[in-house]
Amino acid sequence: MLKTINNQPMANCIFCQIANNKLPAYIIYQKDDIIAFLDNNPKEAGHTLVIPKQHFSNLLEIPAELLANTIKVTQKVAQIINQKLKPDGLNVYQNNGPIAGQAVDHFHFHIVPRYQKEPPIKKENLQAVAKMLNL
Repeated sequence: MLKTINNQPMANCIFCQIANNKLPAYIIYQKDDIIAFLDNNPKEAGHTLVIPKQHFSNLLEIPAELLANTIKVTQKVAQIINQKLKPDGLNVYQNNGPIAGQAVDHFHFHIVPRYQKEPPIKKENLQAVAKMLNL
């Protein structure tokens, strides 16, 4: 069953569908209320999204406790990416609203590894990136 907001299924939310195993994704990390998976359109190899499984549109809607848990998982996933892919740096960011660059109306963090030279693997090869992250 899909997660709901205001008792309405979020069937049209791609992230809700991933969180409910209705769409496939390369999952990096998962716990009861949070999931992290590779971005389908990565900016760099290892670009990962961290989301609460329950639907909240943005930072202004998510409860503080779930927000705190989500950023803790974001840090843990960033550590895994840093250890396995050895980027030269990382961007961690979160957008609110289309004007701010939010493409999916479901609260999420981006973790984007950054490389000075060629990344260890092509960003489009999600299966190979997932394998490097030991999935």
